[in-house]
Amino acid sequence: MKYGYLGAGQGAKYSRALQNLKIGSKVFAYMKGLGYVGYGEVVQAATPIRDFVPEGQKKPILKLPLKAPRPGLHAANRELSEWCVGVRWHKTFAREHAKTFKGVFANQNIVCKLRDPSTTRFLEKEFGITDGSK
Repeated sequence: MKYGYLGAGQGAKYSRALQNLKIGSKVFAYMKGLGYVGYGEVVQAATPIRDFVPEGQKKPILKLPLKAPRPGLHAANRELSEWCVGVRWHKTFAREHAKTFKGVFANQNIVCKLRDPSTTRFLEKEFGITDGSK
């Protein structure tokens, strides 16, 4: 969240999903087993990690201190590379404060459309989303 992006890769079936996101798309970040940790808006289209420069930075992401283990693995191979989508986060929570409830919608897909009404209502409340900010 520090550098304003979402990433996925290590195969086209993962990175291709990010490539479907458009500038202006609203996104929620979900951490498997924990819950939802971020709500934001896509501000940069999907880019291979070796070429991605986060908004407000002067250096490519791989030149910045990252916590992710081996983010540059396969960076020279577009098919296997990690890809990044720039996100302007409107509200985030530390992993220790991830938002969830029993029965929350969670999906293994990298990108999916939220259609579960109870999860949508829950996220709108937890992230302070009003009709004007959806």
